[in-house]
Amino acid sequence: MPKINTDVLFMADHFVMVTTIITDYSPDSREVEQAAWKRLADEYGDEWVDATKSFIKQVSIEVVEAMETSDGVNFTPIPAPGDPEDAGIDRD
Repeated sequence: MPKINTDVLFMADHFVMVTTIITDYSPDSREVEQAAWKRLADEYGDEWVDATKSFIKQVSIEVVEAMETSDGVNFTPIPAPGDPEDAGIDRD
């Protein structure tokens, strides 16, 4: 299953929070939103997330860079660490 790089925007009346997550591809936006809240909880704590959730009015999920596979699934390629092609190194 391909990994995707996704920006998740949480919008409230007076602020916007954005977090970027890398997850397995899922057509279910609820799974992506839950992964984003988990990332924020890992960073700021469960109490902060619980207090913040009540202010959120809208959630927007945006794939940062998508490519389409032959079966029509959009995904973002995640380069492997040390990948010479990703680093722009010419192998010739």
